[in-house]
Amino acid sequence: MSAVAARARGLVTTILTPEVLAEIELARDAPGLATALDHAGLPAEADPDAIDAAVRVRTSHDLATLAHWSGALAPLELDEDRRSLRLLVRALAAGLPASRRLTGAVATGTLPAPVLAALASAPDLAGVAEVLGHRDHPFAGVLAGRTLDPLAIELALARRFGELARSRDRAMRAYIAQVIDVENTIAALLLAARGDGVPDAFVPGGRVLERETFEAAIAEPAEAARGRLATSLASTPLAAALFAPAPGALEDAALAWQLETQTRLRRTDPLGLAPAIHLVLRRRDEARRLRHAGWRVALGGTR
Repeated sequence: MSAVAARARGLVTTILTPEVLAEIELARDAPGLATALDHAGLPAEADPDAIDAAVRVRTSHDLATLAHWSGALAPLELDEDRRSLRLLVRALAAGLPASRRLTGAVATGTLPAPVLAALASAPDLAGVAEVLGHRDHPFAGVLAGRTLDPLAIELALARRFGELARSRDRAMRAYIAQVIDVENTIAALLLAARGDGVPDAFVPGGRVLERETFEAAIAEPAEAARGRLATSLASTPLAAALFAPAPGALEDAALAWQLETQTRLRRTDPLGLAPAIHLVLRRRDEARRLRHAGWRVALGGTR
């Protein structure tokens, strides 16, 4: 564990400083953003797709470097695969062309860039499952034979992640539990709003949101469900985000919660996996802020 912790500490120096990120986020137009990106050592292109490609490469490089030093990060790679497949499923459901389906997806050792490209080019969900099956990927069976219901598929991916993701490391166990708690929270809100259920929707393995609360919430109107979930999640940043109007508020709160947890564990268990997990989470936060800056400028500079 000490080798991966040391490697993570070395990679932290490549994370953009708050000052550099602030310059990027304050850019008012494409030339200003390009200049700020150049100062950050990134390609001086204000195009959102170019920014997305750059941040995906940075995250993928970090994961590959860390995985080289420790196989104990397998749950983190598995979660990145889950996130990438979730994006692909949503893109398929939205009818997006293959060129748009990789936005936000991160290559890993188990889903390298050529395989992600093949997944994005698949004509339908059965084609995605076939590509995964050829690689004996653990998520292949989740997609095989399914209809294109993004919520049901996302829950199935989360359930499979919960079944497979195991670790003796305290920081990784906390990460796994938080991923599941977040997925259950988002699913409860969506199921309450949708009004029809997904059989056995609750994903075991979280630490905060209990099955009884989840099942009561999905049987209630959306506003009542928010209140019930907020009470259960009061000790986390998720509670306030339940009522935030921004569409990405819950995912932003989830990232803040994970960062807060791994920051604490990095101090108390510096030779464990917390430094590596913290690095990947910081890279995700950096990517989120860079993408937001790119789209803000592309859409006219509104904040």
